[in-house]
Amino acid sequence: MKKWTLLCWFVTAGGLASCDWGGGDGDELISPNIRTLQAYEKEMVFANTKFALDLFHQLEKAGLENSFYSPYSIHQALAMTMNGNEGQVLEEFIDLLRFEGMSIEEANKAAEELTQFLLAVDPKVNIAIANAIWYKEGYQVHPPFKEAAEKHYHAAVDPLDMSNPQSVDIINNWIENKTQGIIRDMLDFIPGNAVMYLVNAIYFKGDWKYQFPANKTAKEPFFVTPDQQIEVDMMQLEKAAAFRYYSDGELQYIEIPYSTGQYNMGILTGFDHNLDARLESFSFENLENWRATASEANFILKMPKFKMKHKMKNMKDDLKEMGLVSPFEYHPENFTRLFSNPTDALKISRVIHDAFIEVDEKGTEAAAATIVEILETTSIPSTPTVITLDKPFVFFIQENHSGALLFMGKLANPAVLN
Repeated sequence: MKKWTLLCWFVTAGGLASCDWGGGDGDELISPNIRTLQAYEKEMVFANTKFALDLFHQLEKAGLENSFYSPYSIHQALAMTMNGNEGQVLEEFIDLLRFEGMSIEEANKAAEELTQFLLAVDPKVNIAIANAIWYKEGYQVHPPFKEAAEKHYHAAVDPLDMSNPQSVDIINNWIENKTQGIIRDMLDFIPGNAVMYLVNAIYFKGDWKYQFPANKTAKEPFFVTPDQQIEVDMMQLEKAAAFRYYSDGELQYIEIPYSTGQYNMGILTGFDHNLDARLESFSFENLENWRATASEANFILKMPKFKMKHKMKNMKDDLKEMGLVSPFEYHPENFTRLFSNPTDALKISRVIHDAFIEVDEKGTEAAAATIVEILETTSIPSTPTVITLDKPFVFFIQENHSGALLFMGKLANPAVLN
């Protein structure tokens, strides 16, 4: 199936601009909580969006027909993790997360305040973003790292008995609770040398500004290729509504608003079936241009009703290809600001991501979670030398300090012993 790309920008800057969407069903009476973003918050929006597009193009290399994930969740989990590093390893995180030109303090403060803005901007949208950190019981978290996690990411930083099998349930239950029961049993096991789990969870539920009547949904063809079609539940608006729209003749960009219009679902699609070629122009600069150039257009929208779940069991290879290399290998410079107590070399073992989305006539429900798993190197015990006393031998009992021999003997034939 040629890739059908639906990009949900509810966790990036896609819905941050105040727009006159027109139409609606009374939502114009609800005032969104708009405020001027600080310069460092705008920089965080740029960083989030650039990372999201970098990640999109990286994951596209796998050739999956369908995919869904939360770049905001992944970005936030890795930003939290970044604070445990310094030097060259820290620079790798900064480059990956697109924090160029920002200090660590500015990045952390921006992450906090932008998240708070997203949580409060639209009273009609149910959105939750939460972070948590569990570390190996008996270890001491470095105070500045703990302070940054608690202050800027509002993360509870708690000890956990990693050797207890029930500890998996503690992390999974937290994720399930924060995603309204959608993301379940995400973590499969805790390795014996695990020392920390950094977790982000995000939940979104928003009703369309212009809802699709259920009685208008009907089976219609969806053209995978010009020669291959499948039947889908195609939703349709009752009448024309106002959308922000842009087209360059080859590619269409549409913003489908939720509730007050502060959040929207961005759509990119082509006029032909060569979407892969069109997506080569999917860059930060072009996205900004499409958003700015889009104008209000009135039309009846039809779109598929769908549900999708996508789990990435380990994003290690993709993140390494994007430039985050050292943290995935045992290295003495990894996570030097994570623990106060001495540790063996540390590394990220897994970055797990699980996401779900359901789009129907009423709106969209989506959830995702990201787990960063950090391990400590373990010394593999060498195989001990084996000496077998399988032939006659002399033995004696001696006093160590003086060397005096107290007893002596010889064993040559155990079969004739009394």
